[in-house]
Amino acid sequence: MNTTFRRHDKQQGAIAIVLGLTLVVLFAMGGLVLDLGHLYIAKTELQNGADSAALAGAVELNQSATGIDNAQAKAIAIAQKNRYDFSTTLTLTAANISFGPSPDGPWSSGASARTSPQGQTFIRVDTGSKTFATYLMGIAGIASTSTSGVAVAGRFVNDVTPIGVCAVDPANKTAQYTYPAAPAGTGLTELLEFGFRRGVTYNLFGLNPLGGPSDPYLINPVDAPPGSCSASHSSAASTAPFMCTGSSAVITSGTGQVYTNTGLSASLAASLNSRFDDYGGPSVCDPATAPPDTNIKEFPCVGGASPCAATAANSPPTGWMQPGASTLPSQQPVSLSGNKPNYQLPSAGPVPAPSATFAQFAGYGVLWSYGPAYQSNGATPAKAGTAYSVADANANPMYSTAKANYFDTASYPVSPGAGFPASTPPSPYNQTSGPTFQAPSAAHPGQRNRRILNVVLVDCRTAPVGPASCGVMNAVGIGKFFMTMKADFSGGTKRLDVEFAGLIEPVPNSEIKLYK
Repeated sequence: MNTTFRRHDKQQGAIAIVLGLTLVVLFAMGGLVLDLGHLYIAKTELQNGADSAALAGAVELNQSATGIDNAQAKAIAIAQKNRYDFSTTLTLTAANISFGPSPDGPWSSGASARTSPQGQTFIRVDTGSKTFATYLMGIAGIASTSTSGVAVAGRFVNDVTPIGVCAVDPANKTAQYTYPAAPAGTGLTELLEFGFRRGVTYNLFGLNPLGGPSDPYLINPVDAPPGSCSASHSSAASTAPFMCTGSSAVITSGTGQVYTNTGLSASLAASLNSRFDDYGGPSVCDPATAPPDTNIKEFPCVGGASPCAATAANSPPTGWMQPGASTLPSQQPVSLSGNKPNYQLPSAGPVPAPSATFAQFAGYGVLWSYGPAYQSNGATPAKAGTAYSVADANANPMYSTAKANYFDTASYPVSPGAGFPASTPPSPYNQTSGPTFQAPSAAHPGQRNRRILNVVLVDCRTAPVGPASCGVMNAVGIGKFFMTMKADFSGGTKRLDVEFAGLIEPVPNSEIKLYK
């Protein structure tokens, strides 16, 4: 017997077995690559179709039934211009489209949204699951795969945080206060807006033109008179996402009526504090849609107390207010209790006239952390004129009955940081380095002016009309406030310390964009 040929036959059989096993593996790998690649392409095509349909539909949403109809029709029409699986037309129906007041819903069908379109400014497009036959994976028993595309687009109607606070002087939108001439002052004017002074820090839990404490109101961010009010829309859970983004769907003109709910619960402070890169505790904020500010440095009194110790007459606020004066502010915000300080001038109507004993420097808190006071332009009605310099402020009795060195001219910034317009008045906030600057974490890129809260100013001379969760109040304007410190709504002393920075006119609209 020829053993050489017999050994060769055995080798050929082994090669055939190895080749067969290799082909099975190659077919499996080829199927994995081919079919997963097909699935990825189909997923991308469906997602692109959903994105374009959602963006097109969002443009049509105007809080009317017609807007709902137009948005639905536009989304369906744009979807049909898209293809998936290389050549199949993307066909949507009304069942694939829903509407809601925020990027997180709750979502309603077109028919339901049409009956109550107020606040429905977001559209969700779901292509539904699409099934595709596999090319090679069928060998492994996988005959088909499926995928879908989901997109959410829209806008918050305006960048107004759903918080309402009492206007100090609701009868006067603007007013002019004139300081005495030399030697008592320099005769400069100061602009007042609904009784507020730019550059002054207020605790929004203490604003009440009639005296006494007054919690801010929680504004219903979705419903507005004369439409119906749903109490659930002004609950802490429903308003928390709006607090995160600083947006709402009411007061598109800056004045009118709003639905209010009494009080701000402790959990809502966490939503506001996302601006300081704080997403812990009960916060529901997403850094992607509610990023921190580019400067998260808090501006408290020395030692970080809020308020500063009332017994420490010389416990001054942060560095730029330490010129060595004999009396310095002894608290974080200005106090509205007791004597009415001169920022209420001129008073009108039933608002009590300011006391003859004006608030002294010790009665004010941190000043000018975001920006300075402004002079009046001399027109009627008064408008913002030239910004004050620290030297101008020190030369006038702005925060006491006699002029004093309120600011340390050597410590207060002389120019804004890099990236800010050169025309921006310098302030501790608009720095990009130094002791008044702190960047957020690298994981959460910041957005400039996120610490700004555009807040509804309401006329508190008239109590809310209606149930506590849907009380109707008159809004007189929108105030721009800067958060000097994190909010704290817990315990007996609730705080939301903010610096007034002017009125917002016109009300800023949000841009339409994809959220998911």
